[in-house]
Amino acid sequence: MKKKIIFLGVLLTFFIAINGNLHSRAEDVTGGSFLTEAPAIDAENGADAAQTGPPADTQAEPEIEASKEKSEYDMMSERIAPGNITVDFKEADIRTVLRILSEKSGVNIVASKDVAGTITIRLNNVYWEKALDIICKNYGYAFERDGNIIRVTTVENLKQEELTTEVFSLNYANAEDVAVAVAEMLSSRGKDKVKFDERTNVLIVTDIPTNLYKIRQVVDKLDKRTPQVLIEAKIIETTLVDTENLGIDWTVKLSAYGAKRPITFPFTVSGTLSYLGIPKDMWNTFMPRVEGTTDTTTTGSGGVTVTDTDSFFPIELGQFRQWSDSPFPLTEADQFTFGTLDFSQFSLVLEYLKSRRDTNVLSNPRIATLNNQEANILVGTILAIPKFERNPDTGTMEVTGYTEKDLGIKLNVIPHINASGDIVVDLRPEISDLLGFDTLDASRGLVAPRYSTREATTQIMVRDGETIMIGGLIRENTVNYKKKVPWLGDIPVLGRALFTKTEETIQKTELIIFMTVHLINSDTSDFGLVPSSALVPMPAKK
Repeated sequence: MKKKIIFLGVLLTFFIAINGNLHSRAEDVTGGSFLTEAPAIDAENGADAAQTGPPADTQAEPEIEASKEKSEYDMMSERIAPGNITVDFKEADIRTVLRILSEKSGVNIVASKDVAGTITIRLNNVYWEKALDIICKNYGYAFERDGNIIRVTTVENLKQEELTTEVFSLNYANAEDVAVAVAEMLSSRGKDKVKFDERTNVLIVTDIPTNLYKIRQVVDKLDKRTPQVLIEAKIIETTLVDTENLGIDWTVKLSAYGAKRPITFPFTVSGTLSYLGIPKDMWNTFMPRVEGTTDTTTTGSGGVTVTDTDSFFPIELGQFRQWSDSPFPLTEADQFTFGTLDFSQFSLVLEYLKSRRDTNVLSNPRIATLNNQEANILVGTILAIPKFERNPDTGTMEVTGYTEKDLGIKLNVIPHINASGDIVVDLRPEISDLLGFDTLDASRGLVAPRYSTREATTQIMVRDGETIMIGGLIRENTVNYKKKVPWLGDIPVLGRALFTKTEETIQKTELIIFMTVHLINSDTSDFGLVPSSALVPMPAKK
């Protein structure tokens, strides 16, 4: 019995000694890094600490350490995005660190013979290339990349390398514009060594290999496909009833569920009633200021001045030159109203307008444009305005040419697409109507056109597929109605005098412009548009 107790005591002491020795070996090995797959250097026990112990123990040591490191790496991989690493090195050999980064990144990293020494660094959840860049900069090294091979060497060696020429074939960006951006990135040795070929749209850069890698990254970012926008406009005119003197009351007539976007400010409103292309002295001769006319000026909210006048205010084309003491007559500030609609709201508005009497779709144009490029839509005619010059021999005004003026409905649109998919639209609608022609010199047949203009400038942010609505454009038209007694009204002279009656009424119409903005998907042939039939909403449930 006594022998058995002694034997068990010796056996227990032996197992305790073995477990303590293995635990000591594991602590020595894990002092390097979380990510190392080979034992790192222990800063406290020295380089020989990992080699001490019986040879038999060194065979079991890698299995214990490998299983422990694998579990820690798996735990980190669950919370770290692919491509990111976490490192913790203390007095580790830099060549060993580079080897570990190569294994984790899957990229071949080759160190030159001048790369030597130890480093201490701790980085948490960073991209492997960023970690390599920080290590090289902190310890006086640099790297150059060639495909999937990265060579690490000293900064002095890279500066002394031969210049390399690289040709960039650009698909979307302009080579001349990219050359201007790249010129500022060239090193001192590659200064003024950037050229471009306009015919082939090719960029030619000569510089040291390290700098060419950075230039290549910039060129790749600049040479991107420019996003495109499709603008679909619906121009609708509807007749107002007697109770709609101020236009359609949308808040009363419509109710739609879902989020609504408010009006986006700022926007400005301006308008003119103008004679164009007539020299000042000719106006003084043929169109003097009418005696006894009065100007009524009122100031509304926001400091907008509105002037009603009977006087003539001539303006030269392309300029707003005032030749009298009174301001130009402006349209009222509320003649343009802006807002945005989503698809359900847009369908509801179209259905409502469809139910109204005398609602006509004047035009439904579509136009595509590149990001940050202006698109112009004109629904109307072009008016030729004569240009006058004085003949020094005869002393009279003569027509020397013509300038063109767009009359009708004109939309100038500039879309700006941001990274989140929002589209900021710079919008300038303009409504112009020809009022008539005034005779300047009947003997010579000189006339001057007169027209009215209403325009506004605004900036609105929408999402893909949303609709910008412009309303409040009210027009007054004089309509003549003729009533007559059947048969009797057709009698010459007597029928018109006794059995026919002509009435003149003022008819008000409101012009509404809907502009839907679509991001063009270049991978599809239909530009990602919703079919026109889908714009008609389903009948309401009874």
